[in-house]
Amino acid sequence: MFLPEQISKLNELESLVFDFIVKSPEQVQQMTIRDLASKVHVSTSTIVRLCTKLGFEGWADLKFYLKSQEREKTPEEQHYDNMLEFNMFLRRMNTEAYQARLNQAAKMIAQADYTVFLGLGTSGSLSEYATKYFVNTGLRSFVISDPFQAVQVRGMGTVVAAILSVSGETEQVVKKELEFKAGGAKIISITNHEDCTVAKLSDLNLSYHLINEWSKQYPLGNLTTQLPVLAILEILSHKSIDLLTEKS
Repeated sequence: MFLPEQISKLNELESLVFDFIVKSPEQVQQMTIRDLASKVHVSTSTIVRLCTKLGFEGWADLKFYLKSQEREKTPEEQHYDNMLEFNMFLRRMNTEAYQARLNQAAKMIAQADYTVFLGLGTSGSLSEYATKYFVNTGLRSFVISDPFQAVQVRGMGTVVAAILSVSGETEQVVKKELEFKAGGAKIISITNHEDCTVAKLSDLNLSYHLINEWSKQYPLGNLTTQLPVLAILEILSHKSIDLLTEKS
């Protein structure tokens, strides 16, 4: 999965290489880095930079990813496609740009009097987990798991609302987000993609860009792995408490 934000950072020569890879992935899998450099008329260092910008450790890592996407997968591997996507997310999360967003979110949380978590369904369960994790870390937080519960923000000090939603389009969640905004809360959203209503309404969005997976038995059952959300939440808690500790 190549993200628009990654592709936009490619220079002209790197874009030429990327274009060739996308159009001829099977051919690329059989090439060495020197073969590809000769074919596209660039240096091997250009290809290495391309790999890094796309979130890979190097040329061999990119080739392995292409092979894993192209070949026919065993039933066992099909069950764990999301693990490959999660691995890709971890690489993106370790980039300078994503770390900067995590640090910004942690600063917002550290400066707030409370963090309120909100989510429905699986995201609701993760919100409850996040609240317990934050409290255990030493951060004041609570959870709203009832979509009909009134939001009281005014008079509570500085509040950050952390809103969890895979699709970012659930009507009840959007309504609650608007209530938080009206109350003056700062909003951090954690969604699968940044091009959704919840993300656009938030002050800061952290997205994880995984392929959606749905239940074969229950059409409305969203099985998209939430491991990235757990990683984001736990890292945020540690970064936030570190900032508070530094202040004291």
